[in-house]
Amino acid sequence: MSLPLNQDVLIESPSLRTSALSNLDDARSSDVLNKAKAIVFALWNGEGWATVEQLAQYFQSSQPAIKHIYERNSKEFRDHETRKLTGKDLSDARSKLGLASRTAQARVFSPLGTLRIAMLLTESEIAAIVRTIILELVAAVPNITSKVDTPTVPAPTLPPVEQRLQTLVEAMRTLAELTGGRLNPYMEQHFQDFAANLLAQHNQQALSGSQQKWMGVVNFAESELGKKVPLSGSHYRGHLGTWVRTFYPQLGERQEMRLVNGTQQPVYVYACHDPIVASGLTKAIEEFFAHPNPTAALKKAGAFATKKPQVIVKS
Repeated sequence: MSLPLNQDVLIESPSLRTSALSNLDDARSSDVLNKAKAIVFALWNGEGWATVEQLAQYFQSSQPAIKHIYERNSKEFRDHETRKLTGKDLSDARSKLGLASRTAQARVFSPLGTLRIAMLLTESEIAAIVRTIILELVAAVPNITSKVDTPTVPAPTLPPVEQRLQTLVEAMRTLAELTGGRLNPYMEQHFQDFAANLLAQHNQQALSGSQQKWMGVVNFAESELGKKVPLSGSHYRGHLGTWVRTFYPQLGERQEMRLVNGTQQPVYVYACHDPIVASGLTKAIEEFFAHPNPTAALKKAGAFATKKPQVIVKS
């Protein structure tokens, strides 16, 4: 299933602009531009370049508008997309690019850089046509069919931790861009906790080769059992942890420092790689959510009367 795309996506998201250009080289970029309107890039040092004046003519815009677009988004442009010509480079390229003799410096753009200008320039009909062509290329996903004589289909597996973490980072960046940096605090914290746990799991296995899986009870309930643990109410996450420690103390008392609500705090973790512990956690969680008033049950059991000294184990 493909997501509906519109030009606003390219105009508003730097990461999506770069992603749209990732599979294009200068030759294909020239083809895209020529579909909208003919453009000729001057060959200098074996590469095609166009001046700000040429881009203004192509997009039927003004030179100040092109310069403003670049200056406002200069950090987004990569080295092979634009260059500032001065000194010897300017002297060598002056005649090929048609620059006036009095020009002391010049900003030039490659076909890829010109495509990025098109994705940023909102007051140009030609730029709008170019964006439409780019979106058509992005949406053109090839149909892949399996061979008839294929005997078996490999079972799906999760990608490596590094790839999953990179995907998470890109998703957070894109969400932040599309929402103006106003992510839901719970969603942002969930992303941070998930990333921290991914790194902890990866580092632990990389150092010791261990297949152990230590998880907090909330993490176990949500990721392993698919239960949503609320932030408030009679069945909120704090009482779930207290329920396990009160009625199932045999499952363990190990604590580790983990990120919770933006700060490092001691968190009870359980050996979820142990089938007995995993089964006990499952039973405890099911009982907790099935109970009509777990808070009252915990009070009756004296769970809030005293606190045991913390035994923190560094991971």
